[in-house]
Amino acid sequence: MYAHLCREAAEDSDILDIASTVPEGRQAPHLLLAAVHYLLDRNPAHRLAEYYPSITRRARDPDDECFPAFHEFCLDHADDIRPLLRTRRTQTNAVRRSAVLYPAISQVARATDGPLALVELGPSAGLNLLFDRYRYDYDGRIVGNRDSPITIESSVRHDDPPLPETPPAIRSRVGLDRNPLNVTDEADRDWLRALVWPEHEERRTVLDGALTVARDDSPALIEGDMLDDLPAVLDEIPSDVPVCVVNTLVLYQVPAELTEALTTLLEDLMADRPLHWLTGQRDLSGGESVGLDWKRWGGDGVEATHLVDYEPHGAWLSWQP
Repeated sequence: MYAHLCREAAEDSDILDIASTVPEGRQAPHLLLAAVHYLLDRNPAHRLAEYYPSITRRARDPDDECFPAFHEFCLDHADDIRPLLRTRRTQTNAVRRSAVLYPAISQVARATDGPLALVELGPSAGLNLLFDRYRYDYDGRIVGNRDSPITIESSVRHDDPPLPETPPAIRSRVGLDRNPLNVTDEADRDWLRALVWPEHEERRTVLDGALTVARDDSPALIEGDMLDDLPAVLDEIPSDVPVCVVNTLVLYQVPAELTEALTTLLEDLMADRPLHWLTGQRDLSGGESVGLDWKRWGGDGVEATHLVDYEPHGAWLSWQP
């Protein structure tokens, strides 16, 4: 449906005018669609809701009336849409990526002494910081927290990733984000739901389960810059405690020079304390996967291992070592 709406919107001056509210550098199509989804959930009687499986049980397929309904809704609610476009971001919290973090952090834990201090860069609402609170189903193999209210499914396409029966021990967890979302705030929770495409029912179910877990055990989230404020965050962790810094899919959104500066900062720190870095990046060759590398100090310098390739939302993973 979104593809249909975007094709029509690209030729519509009214919709383009509303979308122009999005600040430069942000993803206007994603933000507009999320803003409409967010507001439509509050106005389910509008005829546009008939096309949204997230709102209407037996939704209509896109037809000749779909975009006119979208156009009408956007104009009727333009005064509500514009503030969302100015202030909100596409901070999708892809909880199924925790199915990738489970073996990756388990691999790091095997190489360290004692429970890990977990630090995530760009965590959104911090739901992946709670990876050890979820149950996982890898092609029928069940691991993780057996008492969790949610089960995250992922398929293993290659090799044999470390999948311990119980999660690795986590000493502490904190996220650093320029605009963290608060899972106890209804508007933030609804925005996270609105970012999930209407047809993606399974993602929405997993997200709702993770939000339930997080409301009972919210991770600490700090508003700040991943480069400027990270040293202070790390200074709060005792120097002998092994640290695992994680970023799954955030660096593609920042300038290359910031990524280079962050790399220099973390690699320099690796020589002075037990610090491990799980860093993700898109497949720049045009493939569908995201890669996750493990960097740590090897005695004579920084060692890097490409651990895993995975579908951006965690639907499958291909273990590499």
